[in-house]
Amino acid sequence: MTDMFILPEKHMAASENKMKILFVCSANICRSPMAEGIMRELRSDWSVDSAGICAIGGDAPDRHAIACAAQRGVDISALRSRPVFAEDFANFDLILTMDDDSADYLELRRPLGDKRYQRAKVDNLAAYAQERFIPNPYGSSDFDKVYQLIEKA
Repeated sequence: MTDMFILPEKHMAASENKMKILFVCSANICRSPMAEGIMRELRSDWSVDSAGICAIGGDAPDRHAIACAAQRGVDISALRSRPVFAEDFANFDLILTMDDDSADYLELRRPLGDKRYQRAKVDNLAAYAQERFIPNPYGSSDFDKVYQLIEKA
């Protein structure tokens, strides 16, 4: 995954004095954009972004995710997918995945040898809702259930 080591300037965190959270799922088209949208509504004073472990970049959220969020007054239609970058470990305070396997994977991909990459805490978002994982709704009709789990977390 060579893209992980390239970071466009637009993804750099803007301010050093506010909480910075990155939500991560598989492709960054369902769960993590919904989580980003929810958190932006809850905490407009925080810097929030989303990414995908397998994301190529530039894709809009799934139409079902957009519709599900819109029903609750959250607009995620302008979001675009992006991969996880090495610099994310230095630029975010908290990286929240949708399951333990993804958190473990990201920890294995964390760059070594530079203290700034140790900044981000990587954790499972589902644990904040007393769940083991937040299921991937892609290709199913579970978007409402997934949205509610993310909101609960």
